[in-house]
Amino acid sequence: MLDVHGAGGWAAAVGVRGHVLVTRDNGKNWNQVRTPTRRTLTGVFLIDAQTGWVVGHQAVILRTVDGGKTWARQSVETDREISYLDVHFTNAQNGFVVGAYGKFLKTVDGGSTWQGIPMEDDPHFYHLTSGPDGSLWMAGEFGTVWQSSTLGRTWEALNSPYDGTLFGVLPMPNDGLLIVGLRGNAFTSRDGGRNWRKTVTHTTALLHACTVLKDGRVVICAGAGELLIRENAGANFRQWNVSGDSSPTFTGLCQAPDGALWLVGDKGVHRLELEELNTPDP
Repeated sequence: MLDVHGAGGWAAAVGVRGHVLVTRDNGKNWNQVRTPTRRTLTGVFLIDAQTGWVVGHQAVILRTVDGGKTWARQSVETDREISYLDVHFTNAQNGFVVGAYGKFLKTVDGGSTWQGIPMEDDPHFYHLTSGPDGSLWMAGEFGTVWQSSTLGRTWEALNSPYDGTLFGVLPMPNDGLLIVGLRGNAFTSRDGGRNWRKTVTHTTALLHACTVLKDGRVVICAGAGELLIRENAGANFRQWNVSGDSSPTFTGLCQAPDGALWLVGDKGVHRLELEELNTPDP
């Protein structure tokens, strides 16, 4: 499984061979649902209790309007060489799909129509998200860190502290910003991405994704079962490994309404109680 997201009392996890898993009990149980594709699914975003979107390889875009019970394929592009890598909506009407080679799609009518937006550069865009102030942030190949305050109509390329691939960007209150990428590289900014400070992660594993919990802690998921946890803005990240011999590689994470942490990766979906993160590395 490659990504997970929840909204409106349910959540979905997506991954290879068209797999979509759905939960309605905060991730204690997950059920596979039928989809009209066997392509790799890379991103999922749920808008409310009924509506959700999934994207993937070979131009796949799926939508549900019944809370994940059924999924229909959307005919947006027919080029099978296209790989979509993330999907994000700011509200029910305005949404975005990003992907390989500068692919950027936008809808302003809830997905009834999509418009391709040409970009000046064409890196792989891996992650798109909203900040607390409604701005959009995008991270990708070649150290790409872009910001838009115009709902994606125009973009500002920030001075990146890293030339390699970035897989996640996390905007936080008070202009806090975190970017994560290859070989354990993570950087923080306190001024909206104008200046950066390298973060000590104590790992060389690929950093796949990051999130801020309701209690203010920041969690990064990495390879070989590693989680990196920052207790507060002034603290360093500490390493926490999932116990057992499975050594999962987590590629996505999301906090459940009851506070637990959902993690997805090459071993499926894992529910982690926050109390476990309070303990020393197992």
